[in-house]
Amino acid sequence: MKNPFNPSFGRVPKIYLDREQIVHQLEEDIQDVDSPYLTTLIYGMRGSGKTTLLTDVSPDIKKQPDWIVVDLTMGDALIPTLIELVYKQADSGLKSMLKKVYGISVSAAGIKIDYHHEQASVTNSPHQPLLESLAETLQQRKLKLLITIDEISSTPALREFAAIYQILLRNEYHIALLMAGLPSKVSELQNDDVLTFLLRSQRIYLEPLSLLTIKNSYRQAFTHGKRTIDENTLNLITRITSGYAYAFQLLGFLLWRTRSQVINQTTVNQVLPDYKAALFRNVYLKMHQELSRVDQEFVWAMAELGGNTVKTAAIGAKMGKPKNYISTYRRRLIDDQLIKAPARGELSFTLPFFAEFVQEYHDLY
Repeated sequence: MKNPFNPSFGRVPKIYLDREQIVHQLEEDIQDVDSPYLTTLIYGMRGSGKTTLLTDVSPDIKKQPDWIVVDLTMGDALIPTLIELVYKQADSGLKSMLKKVYGISVSAAGIKIDYHHEQASVTNSPHQPLLESLAETLQQRKLKLLITIDEISSTPALREFAAIYQILLRNEYHIALLMAGLPSKVSELQNDDVLTFLLRSQRIYLEPLSLLTIKNSYRQAFTHGKRTIDENTLNLITRITSGYAYAFQLLGFLLWRTRSQVINQTTVNQVLPDYKAALFRNVYLKMHQELSRVDQEFVWAMAELGGNTVKTAAIGAKMGKPKNYISTYRRRLIDDQLIKAPARGELSFTLPFFAEFVQEYHDLY
């Protein structure tokens, strides 16, 4: 039997926990031109399933004849790329209509976008009249447009696109926009003076997976695969995922790959070094490098103090900083989902073996 777990980033795994309802709800909501979910920001830490969620929404919408779906990646040419991808998916009738849009020219070499439109625009963007013409053309054909953008950040290209998109929404064109990113990047974009309308968009926070769901899924997967696993081992492997979506897929993948007919403590110990190494290399290193210097000092102090939970006051004492200073970085790290506050005055890491990674990183670098 094929391994049902898939720790590859962006791929929709066969076992997809706690996200199906979100996907189905999004697919339903964006059908309504008046739905608040027409503009949705999806955020969570690396490995929480943001890209997978976007990947899962697109195929079902693409199957509908009155929808065009464009999946964009961050870059300087967001708007030209959007227009090119809409054109590529168009039928002959729509292509003929798009060829008549001023600013779009098509030749044997492909499609070309005219960046210098003479018409003035509210956004001072030469692309605004072009996108308005595109939206009008789609509306004439009774077509709707879904745009997804992954790994968002507040770049000039995205700010330009979002400002024009706001105008298209006001003109009641049926265009849905799903954007996914890290919590800090989503916050930065929402707080842009030009893009305050994003504060009114719907936000989907990808929380850690339910431990009970993880345990039941592990039990079902291994039992279906004719592997034996006892209750204590189930509890152990569930706990060492800490509800982290990537960790759930990774640990399941490694345990399945052992081909052991009996999954027990020995099997877990066998894969644990590879499990930690993959977490450290594939996710934690990048997470840590993206932290500010003080954020890094904060998590280092937590790791050094040890234990499942750490007193906030102890972190302040170790860093030699006052309470208000510590509170600022405490809040930042909670927003970034790296730490949580299980009780008043206490903090703990959200990710499995993250304290061990921080100590190893400090020793090496």
